[in-house]
Amino acid sequence: MKKFYLFAFALVGVLVLAACGGSNESAESKKEITVAVQLESSKDILEIAKKEVEKSGYTINIMEVSDNVAYNDAVQHKEADANFAQHEPFMERFNQEKDADLAAVQPIYYFAGGFYSKEYDDVNDLPENAKVGIPSDPTNEGRALAILNENGIIQLKDGVGFDGTVADIVENPKNLTFESIDLLNLVKAYDESDIAMVFCYPAYLEPANLTTEDALLLEDEAASKHYALQLVTRKEEKDSEKIKVLKEAMTTPEVADYIKNNSKGSNIPAF
Repeated sequence: MKKFYLFAFALVGVLVLAACGGSNESAESKKEITVAVQLESSKDILEIAKKEVEKSGYTINIMEVSDNVAYNDAVQHKEADANFAQHEPFMERFNQEKDADLAAVQPIYYFAGGFYSKEYDDVNDLPENAKVGIPSDPTNEGRALAILNENGIIQLKDGVGFDGTVADIVENPKNLTFESIDLLNLVKAYDESDIAMVFCYPAYLEPANLTTEDALLLEDEAASKHYALQLVTRKEEKDSEKIKVLKEAMTTPEVADYIKNNSKGSNIPAF
């Protein structure tokens, strides 16, 4: 009987220790903020934010993904607390298509989308029937077409704003044809001989040795701000402590300096 009591006491002790261990592990996970990113510049900004986050007792875990869907899936499925990879219109489209509940928390920086050509130095030199590469996803397609509309290259239906599609083109004086290309592959299309001009963002220009100074057309600042890169989380987490800590850490003077000084002037702080 004595041995039985000793065994029972030991077993209770083990269970208590296990419970405490699980509690500690749970507490540690609650103090970790997992953020999904796709761009190297987003990762760099989070590395700067880490020091500020640690002052509040949190740590940042950076989850790197390779496409423009995974970072939203990760947040929606609670594999990540937030992501830093997209503008709000892209997020809203994801919510509509996936019946998701993501929310924009804070714009971090913005940049100008533009059109680039390997062969032509002036957009007016584009020949009749020239092929133009534009993003294949609806939100970025609308952004690209809005630039062409604003500069009189095409005319879109009244009222479509940033949501225009090729089907909304009502005037096309040069009879341009449009090829839908995945956003990440547009810079590769720049080198294709049959494509006269492509839309691209500054973050993707480096492989082609381009900067925004090489653009034939750039969108205006108001449009760029509309598409500012956002910190995004689930609606239920928007006002949580960890997201507030992350937001504050990503809007410091140190982050602003990095944005301005490490993008050859193409990125501008949005806070």
